[in-house]
Amino acid sequence: MTHSKGYAGSILRVNLSDGSNNKVPTEDYEDLFLGGRGIAAKVYWDEVPPRIDAFDPENRLIFITGPVAGVPGFAGSRWQVCGKSPIHDRFSYCNLGGSWGAELKFAGYDGLVVYGKADRPVYLLVDGERVEIREATHLTGMGAISCRERLKEELGRAFRVVTVGAAGESRVVFASLVADNDSTGSSGLGAVMGSKNLKAIAVRGTRRKVDVDDVEKARKLRERLRLELKSRFAFDQIILPSLLNPDRMKKDVCYGCSSGCMRLTYRAMSGITGKFMCQAGLFYEVRAKRYYGELNEVPFEATKLCDDYGVDTHAIETMIMWLSRCYQTKLLTDELTGIPLSKIGSKEFIETLLSRVSHRDGFGDVLANGTHKAAETLGSEAQELITDYLTKTGYNSIYGARLYITTGLFYAMEPRLPIQQLHEISVLNMLWAMRAAGMENIQVTSEVMRAVAKRFWGSEIAADFSTYEGKALAAAKIQDRQYAKECLVLCDFLWPISHSGLSEDHVGDPTLESQVCAAVTGRDIDERGLYKIGERVFNLQRAIHIREGHKGREDDCLEEFNFTVPLKGDFGNPGCIVPGKDGEILSRKGMVVEREKFEQMKDEFYQIRGWDVPTGFQKRAKLEELGLGEIAETLAGEGLLAE
Repeated sequence: MTHSKGYAGSILRVNLSDGSNNKVPTEDYEDLFLGGRGIAAKVYWDEVPPRIDAFDPENRLIFITGPVAGVPGFAGSRWQVCGKSPIHDRFSYCNLGGSWGAELKFAGYDGLVVYGKADRPVYLLVDGERVEIREATHLTGMGAISCRERLKEELGRAFRVVTVGAAGESRVVFASLVADNDSTGSSGLGAVMGSKNLKAIAVRGTRRKVDVDDVEKARKLRERLRLELKSRFAFDQIILPSLLNPDRMKKDVCYGCSSGCMRLTYRAMSGITGKFMCQAGLFYEVRAKRYYGELNEVPFEATKLCDDYGVDTHAIETMIMWLSRCYQTKLLTDELTGIPLSKIGSKEFIETLLSRVSHRDGFGDVLANGTHKAAETLGSEAQELITDYLTKTGYNSIYGARLYITTGLFYAMEPRLPIQQLHEISVLNMLWAMRAAGMENIQVTSEVMRAVAKRFWGSEIAADFSTYEGKALAAAKIQDRQYAKECLVLCDFLWPISHSGLSEDHVGDPTLESQVCAAVTGRDIDERGLYKIGERVFNLQRAIHIREGHKGREDDCLEEFNFTVPLKGDFGNPGCIVPGKDGEILSRKGMVVEREKFEQMKDEFYQIRGWDVPTGFQKRAKLEELGLGEIAETLAGEGLLAE
């Protein structure tokens, strides 16, 4: 089969209900949607009825790569899983690293679409052309990490495995997927996998190379990227990974990455080894240190327990915040819950909590539906204890609108924590804050911030966080770029290259992504053309959500605490300092989102997007301009289009 460069050429489709499988050509999707989130969203639009729930057999689990997956040197082997999430019964997504996505590409597939439901526990074997649905009764009840390792022992270490733990089997709404390198995927899609009686997917490739259109151009771009990353203050220097013994840590580099990031593996004194990174590595550290009076390995063990049970550490972290408040106000007790709330921070507490939740045992059955629904079950007093930090996604608010203003539009528009979009602003600002604190080896001055904002966000004033001016345009530009990135799929920790140690003004080059796309695929595309794909996919996802019940402007909202509870601090920026007018240091601590100005910002955003301002619904002209005329017709037929 001939196919475009950068692609394996096929998307594998597996029907678990009747055991059949077939392949469709990737070229049916790649022209308009490129890969990653774009192709997944189109498959979902075409195939998933809007009113079914997440556990309906007709829901799709879409495992998808981008054209850069498997190509060394570009940090482009991230992969996504998309489907209807049980957290909010709408299309959602997660993004994973490691090696599973590249292995799927090497097996000959750009994506895998799983649908239906097996009548017994099964796992899927993809060994190049050989595709089999196999009995998994012997794996039932096994932890995700344990299951992964068991299958690798049975099949061979060359296989890459993604699986679910007890939480996925029990349909815990925030159950996660766990793959090689302890890569994890959230949005409750582990519960969707469990609902299909699918325990695991084991993949092995038959070739180790992805064809690239322009080998020499790709080589030069790899070298350029290597120099760019070497020249600048790196992401992994922004946040200290832990206070744990650094001698027990080593870098863990995803397939095809040029440099790695803060992703580490930690070897505990018990002999257990696993991923240690960012929020997942830190989520239990403060509470454990408070409980034990010293730092020990319990936080690492807590993270590994979450991975093995297959639960989202971020959802658990926020749940513990709420449980702590419930215990302090005597609303919940150890006796009532069967969970040692009096010992929050201990190993006993986290072991009991995760076991109860993952098996839906006792009070764990209430918690397994998420913190919001658990609070609803207990009543108004319990709900009042989540009103100043918990977002509609089930996570605590980070990099929010009270601090960065622009990010309010990301939170309002996305079904889950929009971390890639948040990072484009927050990481640059954290670097600026470190420079303002005296770290002169960091290049991100106020002048650089304004120059980056002009080049990447549409105007210099986008980097002035004392005003709402320029923020709507910045949001649209960031969304288009990030959605294009999610189609390629490029790593969030290294892309975009917004600041640089190579250029005289220290401003990065936003054309690099389109250059990589062109070199790999042979596609005649520039920066603007790549962003147009991002805009198309963003609009397609918007159309999906509108069709699934999103009410446009009415639902493009922030939680009330953003408008009423003054900002106390933020992850990575406890002083809440940002550039103000003329780059002056401004602390937004104690500030809230101004409701009227936020609504005015939405007005401006809808105008930029070509949507209807009063309703926030899309217009036919914009969708047709983006090549989404059929989407417009469907929305119009269902009364969901603003003509």
